[in-house]
Formats: sequence, C-alpha cells, structure tokens
Amino acid sequence: MADGSEVAGATARSGTRAPPSDRPDIRTVLLALIALVVIGWGLRATGAVVIPLVSSILIALAVMPVRDRVRDRMPDKLKWLGVTSAMALILLVVALFFGALWLAAQQVIAEFPSGEEIAQMLPQDGSEDEASGGDTAPALPLSLPGDGAEAGAEAFSDGEGSGLEGMLSGSGGDLASRMASGMASVLGSVATTVLNSAVGLGSALVIIFFFTLLILIESGDWRRKIATITHPRDEWRLTESAEVIAQKIRAYLLIRAALGVITAALYGLWLWFFGAGLILVWVILTFLLNFIPTVGSIIAGLLPVIYVFMTQDIGTAVAVGLGILVIEQVMGNYVDPKVEGKRVSVSPLVVLVGLLAWSWIWGIPGALLAVPVTVALVVLGAHVPVLRPWALLLSDRTDMKGLKDATRPD
Repeated sequence: MADGSEVAGATARSGTRAPPSDRPDIRTVLLALIALVVIGWGLRATGAVVIPLVSSILIALAVMPVRDRVRDRMPDKLKWLGVTSAMALILLVVALFFGALWLAAQQVIAEFPSGEEIAQMLPQDGSEDEASGGDTAPALPLSLPGDGAEAGAEAFSDGEGSGLEGMLSGSGGDLASRMASGMASVLGSVATTVLNSAVGLGSALVIIFFFTLLILIESGDWRRKIATITHPRDEWRLTESAEVIAQKIRAYLLIRAALGVITAALYGLWLWFFGAGLILVWVILTFLLNFIPTVGSIIAGLLPVIYVFMTQDIGTAVAVGLGILVIEQVMGNYVDPKVEGKRVSVSPLVVLVGLLAWSWIWGIPGALLAVPVTVALVVLGAHVPVLRPWALLLSDRTDMKGLKDATRPD
C-alpha cells in the first residue's frame, strides 16, 4: 500500500506541475549574449549602410502625421502634397540647423585673433633698437658649427649685449613671420578636416533624404505587402508596433527639443550675466547635446566652465559652474521626469548602457540614435511573445501588465 501511495503521490505531483514559465534559462541567456555581440559587430561593420537606413526610418515615422494630415485634406490629384509638405519640414529643420552652426562659426572666428593680429603683437625688426637708442646687439646664428658658430660665440660673449637678447630683438620679424606662417598651416589643415567632414555629412544627409522620401512614398505599399505575406495576427502586431514606435519617437523628439530650448536659454542667460564669450556657441551645443542622455548634459556643462576659467578667473568659473549645476539638477531631476513621464518606457540604466553600446557600434550617430533605437527594440519585443521577457528587462516596468500598458497605442 505504501508503494502504491508513493506512486499515486508521485503521479499526483507530476500531474500538478507548474505551468511553463516565460523566464529564460541560463543557457538561453548566454546564447542571447553571444548573439548580441555578433549582431553588434555586424552592425558596426555595416554602419555605412545601416545608419542612414535606420535614421531614415525614424525620421519618416516622425513626420508621417504631417504627410497624412495634408494628404487627407487634398483631392486625389493633389495627394502628393502630403509627401512634399513632410519633406519640406525636414529641409526646414536642416536649414535651421546649418544656419545656427554658421552663426556659431562666425562668432568663433570673430572671437580669436587673426594671423596678422598675432604678428603685430610679436616684436618687430628694429623695435628694440629704437627703444634702446639705436644700439644693436648681435644675433645668435642658427647655422651648423663652423666659422659662423665661432663668430656667434664671440658675439654671445661680447659685453655690449646678451646673445639671447640679440636673438629676440634682431630676429623678431622672422619669428613673427614664422608664427604667422605656422598658424596659416594649422588653419589650413583644420579647414581641410572640416571640409572633409562637411562633405561626408552632406553625402550622408543626401542619402538619408532620399531614403526618407522613398519610405514616405511607399509606406502604404509595404503595409499591404506585409499584410499579404503574414498571418493576420502577425500583421496586427507589426502594424501596432510601428504605430507605437512612431508615437513614442515623436513624443521623445518633441520633448527633448522643448527641454533643449529651455535649457539652452537658461545657459545663455547665465553666461551672459557673467560676461562670458561665445554665448551662441554654448547655446547651440547645449541644445544639440540635450539629445544625448546624461553624457551630453555633462559635456554641455563642462565646456563653458572651462572656457570661463581660461578667459576670466577661477571665481567666475566656479560661479558659472554652480549655476549650470542648479539648472541641470532642476531640468534633469524635476522637469524632465514630469514632462517626459512614462512616454519613453525605458529604464534609465538601460539608457546609459545603450548609449555606451550604440556609441561603440556607430560612434556619434549611435549616441544620437541610442534612445530611439532602444525604444523601438522595447516596443517590438513587447509585441513578440518569445521576446517579451527581454523587453521587460529593458523597460522601466516591473510586470508584464505594465509592459503591455506602456507599449499599446495612445
């Protein structure tokens, strides 16, 4: 009887086993980590193609409401105005961006002295002679050892003047000309680097522009293709995922732009109060770096403080730094969470880790795309059952119900 009861108990226990859990085991975790590393290397190797494509998709999702609103109000023959208006908005934003950069560059150029001004600040030929009543001191020659070197040694030991003083006074014009030519060479190399970077940026923007244009034109056709080749349930998941991603990216960009404008204005006013230079440069940098989480705010705060320290004094630099610290604390710890709230739905720790990972993969473009791409991964994972546990780990929610509520359309 005991054996039968044990068997029955074992059967009962086996019959009441817990339902299968969605939690991945350790082997799945390790395989997923290896897959992430391989995918990261692949994305890094194909960055020249993937970066413009991903940027175009995100930009298209952001401006699609403009296209749809204009297109819905137009007759059939003028439906093309929807895409035209969306692309015009993109061009307007790009024009404002480059216009601001041009103004900032003009301020930087005006702030620093030119080569001629530097040459005028250096001692010129005969300036020291006139000041000393016309007496000249022999200069130390720069030739190799020989007769000239011996003459230079005699001149150096001459009682009429020091050889070092003669070198400084007699060759002041030569030194000025060498300094001017050296600065011209440095400026030429910098200009070449800037020109190459501008050409590369311009090429990337052209590619992104046409990618975005084609996506806006063919988005409806691709939706119908996906509906044809997929199961209705899968098609619904993809459609809802795209809608949620578009909503979250638009909200993120608008919030970051608004907070960037406010933060940049506060920076500019505080720096203007202390008489700092290059205010327009710091305002533009603050606005742009606002789109890079955490690290962008640190860089935007440190650069003007270092500049004030170098151009004014340490007391003013400390005062500027304290004011910027207060601005960042208020904007980052109070205003930002209140305004942005749960719209992004990504853990702050994941945002920072994602920033480092995407920066390693794609560099500066990866830092700018880190949050939108991570948000897209969370939304896509939440709509695929096998990826839902991973989406929960990346999100700021603690249960599946919260994840589902955070990744559904508004």
